[in-house]
Amino acid sequence: MTEAGPDNSKRKRGARKPPPRFSREQADVRRAMLVGAATRCLAAGGIGAFTVDRICKEAGVSRGLINHHFDGRDGLLVEVYKSSLYASVNNQIAEAKRRRAEASDWPPEASLAALVRSNFSAEYFSRENLLIWLSLWGEIAVNPRLKAAHRELYDAYRAELAEDIGAVATARGREVDARSLARNFIALVDGLWLEWCLDESVVTPLAAEAAGFEMLEAQVGPLRDGAIS
Repeated sequence: MTEAGPDNSKRKRGARKPPPRFSREQADVRRAMLVGAATRCLAAGGIGAFTVDRICKEAGVSRGLINHHFDGRDGLLVEVYKSSLYASVNNQIAEAKRRRAEASDWPPEASLAALVRSNFSAEYFSRENLLIWLSLWGEIAVNPRLKAAHRELYDAYRAELAEDIGAVATARGREVDARSLARNFIALVDGLWLEWCLDESVVTPLAAEAAGFEMLEAQVGPLRDGAIS
């Protein structure tokens, strides 16, 4: 009994010790915080502002946290690329795959139309994302890790577009080169984004979306609400 007192006292004193700053946060929360801070740095100052020191200052964390969660600057850069430029598109791809796996009655026209619209949604087609896109586009050419991530994301997106385009064309008895049409559509979207970023008076989000639909509809027929037959 005489020994229990000091042990209990030590445990009580230890319990009052403040926990580490991030001890109660989940890993995904920490990662999201760092991605957010890194995105703000990139949007504000371009690729030149995407430094570990600046990101850590923005997030209020130590350098070690970036290395722990992202294996350094380039790993974090890849995550920013994915979250900023492919989040909306990836959500639509995942939804399309889920619906097909469940054998639902969601028509291929609806899947394709949703993918088109995802490129021009207000949240996705934003000034911040466009500035980030311009910064990352230049970096892709000289950064092997980012280039590999871009290829993976681009290939997955093009494959999903081609699958939906092919499904619509087949259902309507049309013959199209789905992979080439998917590639051309992505190139059109990239060009419209660039034009809007350089001068908002050249194209509006609604006009950009309409141009995307027009390219596909010329090959596969109507896709927009009220025009699908």
